[in-house]
Amino acid sequence: MAETELSRSDRVNIDESVLQVYKDLTENPNTEQSPFRTYKDVFMFAACLGYRRGSRKQLSPGKKHTIRREVFTESDFTLLKAIAIAATGDVDVLLRLGDILTIAEEYAYAGIHDLKAHLLDHYGRPLWNLVELLNSYDEA
Repeated sequence: MAETELSRSDRVNIDESVLQVYKDLTENPNTEQSPFRTYKDVFMFAACLGYRRGSRKQLSPGKKHTIRREVFTESDFTLLKAIAIAATGDVDVLLRLGDILTIAEEYAYAGIHDLKAHLLDHYGRPLWNLVELLNSYDEA
């Protein structure tokens, strides 16, 4: 069941089941092992990757990790709004912050699985795997 606008916080939710992936991609001080600095950076990349692949996955019920809205820049929200418009085909989605966040969370939840597969499950260092992933889109 989707959260209503009244019950929805303005925090961005990360499914607890993928929290370790976020940690693995951010917590090592060696950039080659953890190419992202913040959970927000991982979330934004995962949301874009999920959208690019046309893959959304509803977060499981239960415990969530959250990122405060204040962590996101206006540019971040511009991108999340664009994804929401593209996903719904309706500019009125801009009037519903909860819908924008839910759409982004679902794309990020699907995208984080792809990100893990490409960066952490492949042989090599995650940073170079990320570069390879980005280059593959240049060829597509």
